[in-house]
Amino acid sequence: MNTKTRQQVDNPDQPDVDLDVSVVIPAYRRPELLRNAVQSVLTQSLAPGRYEVIVVDSSPDDANARLVEQLQRDAGSVSLRLIRKPPEGPGPSRMLGAREARGRVVAFLDSDCRATPGWLEAGLARFDRDIGIVQGRTLPDPDQPNGVFYRYVVVEAENPYYEAANIFYLRESLADAGEPSRDMTPNDDRPTGGEDALMAWRVKRSGWQSTFAADALVLHEVIPIPKWHWLYEKRMLMLPWLLREIPEIKSKFYLGCFFDRAQAGILLLLVSLSLSPLSPYWLAGCIPYVVVRASEPSETLHGVMRVARVLFYLPRDLITFGLLMIGSLRYRALLL
Repeated sequence: MNTKTRQQVDNPDQPDVDLDVSVVIPAYRRPELLRNAVQSVLTQSLAPGRYEVIVVDSSPDDANARLVEQLQRDAGSVSLRLIRKPPEGPGPSRMLGAREARGRVVAFLDSDCRATPGWLEAGLARFDRDIGIVQGRTLPDPDQPNGVFYRYVVVEAENPYYEAANIFYLRESLADAGEPSRDMTPNDDRPTGGEDALMAWRVKRSGWQSTFAADALVLHEVIPIPKWHWLYEKRMLMLPWLLREIPEIKSKFYLGCFFDRAQAGILLLLVSLSLSPLSPYWLAGCIPYVVVRASEPSETLHGVMRVARVLFYLPRDLITFGLLMIGSLRYRALLL
């Protein structure tokens, strides 16, 4: 990647840079999780005078505001600030916090995450003159149960989505990020997301480089989800849009046009079933999907029990295929 020639961005409306890092936490309700997130940042190994914490709250009530007021009493020499705004989704909240930041680096942390004590130091250590983005490692909280019907984020290497649950930006680089779209609130049933990936790729396209910090570790809350949320993963509707906006990620998908190998198998299965009256070999078209799902690693399913895995995932994979097809037609970008 070509490295751009950079100059200090001169913005009279932006605060002076007098700290190493500003931590921005977008919040919408869930004060019990926000408490854990903020407290994890207030107890960092980085010297308190070198960073600040900015909570950007979009909640319709005052629970988070009261919580931050309580935590300010225990923040010591760490500056803890609260910004209130209407609910527009996490993207605008992050950028509002970044505009108010006084740090040379802006670290984004989601409110359902807890930073480990060395998080800030590890992230800051990876910056040099060519780096604009440092992606941190995110794992599910090991002290909480997890499984199929739970939601959490896992990031163990740099990936093209650049999840903002745990990521660092040189503040100067965010001048190239553009304005994020206004998403609906987290309670809206319409698909949202992708604003964090789009922000990162805008920064990268302008010449900034990115890297990964495995020791900048954040633990993600493991949250139970209704079974129908697992079956109907609405973010799949948005993935073709993301591919259209970020063509650089095409190589990350199977054959450049399938979400994964299972979805390629679903297409073969559906084509075979549609041709079944014409061919005695239609069953052969089902084999790739069965092999893909049955061969996936499992700690609990062995032998013939792997067939149960195929039957378990089949309804979800069929729904996912339908969502991706609808998204492909809606956004005119093929991803199945």
